[in-house]
Amino acid sequence: MVPILARYGSIFIYSYTVLLGLGILVGIVLTARWAKESDVDQWFDALLLLLAVAIVGGRLGYVIFRWDYFQEQVSETWQIWQGGLSYLPALLAGITGLYLWSLFKQHSFFEIAGLFSPALVLTVVFGWAACWMEGCAYGQEAAAGPLTTDLPDDLGVYSLRYHSQAIGLVLTLILFTIIVIARKRTRPGNLFLLTLIGLSVIYLIVGLTRGDPAPELWELRLDVLLNGLILLFALFLLQLMNARTRAAKSDTID
Repeated sequence: MVPILARYGSIFIYSYTVLLGLGILVGIVLTARWAKESDVDQWFDALLLLLAVAIVGGRLGYVIFRWDYFQEQVSETWQIWQGGLSYLPALLAGITGLYLWSLFKQHSFFEIAGLFSPALVLTVVFGWAACWMEGCAYGQEAAAGPLTTDLPDDLGVYSLRYHSQAIGLVLTLILFTIIVIARKRTRPGNLFLLTLIGLSVIYLIVGLTRGDPAPELWELRLDVLLNGLILLFALFLLQLMNARTRAAKSDTID
C-alpha cells in the first residue's frame, strides 16, 4: 500500500488518482486507434460525456454508501483525487449517459458501447490496481492460504485477509485479453454484453471475499446482488439479440 506517491509542499500526489487517470488515458489512446477501424463518428464527444457522468455517478454513490463518514467531513465530498469511486454507480451512470447521447445523436448504442468495451475493462484493471495501492476494497479476514496475505483494513489494522484487490486485478486482466481478442470476431452489441457479463462475474467472485463495509440486503452485500442482476439482464439481452439474428437469417434464406 502506497496511498501517497509524492508530496510537493502542501500538494499531495495520490496513487489512486495517478493509476486511475493512467488507465483512462491508455483506454482513450486504444479507443482512438480502434475507432479508425469502425464507422463510429463523434466517439470522442461520447467518451467525454461518459467519463464525466461516470465520475459524478461513481463519486455520488461512494458518498451515499459512506454517508456516516461524509456527513461529518462534508468538505471531502468532492475530493476525488484522494480516492473514492463506486464501481456500480459509475457503470450505471456511464451507460445511461451513453444511451441518452446515442438517442440524441441517432447513433447505434450497441455499436459505440462495443467500441468502448475494451477501454472499460482496462479502466477497471487500473481501478483494482489503484485500490491495491490506496487500500480500498480490502478483503475479509481468512485463514492462511494462496489467496490471503497480511493486509490492513481502512483503519490500518493488519490481519490475514483475502487479497481481493489482486484477485480482481488478475481476473480483469484475463477478461481484457479475451475482449481484445474477441473484438474483431464479435458484433459490437455482443462484445458489450459479454463485457458486462465478464465484469459482473468477476465482481461477484471478488465481492464474496471483500471485507470493506457495504450496504446489505438479505445478509448479502448490495453490490453482489446488483452485479447478479446485471449478469442476468446481460445474459437475457445477449440471448434475445442472438435469437433475433438467427430469425433474421432464417427469413433471408426463406
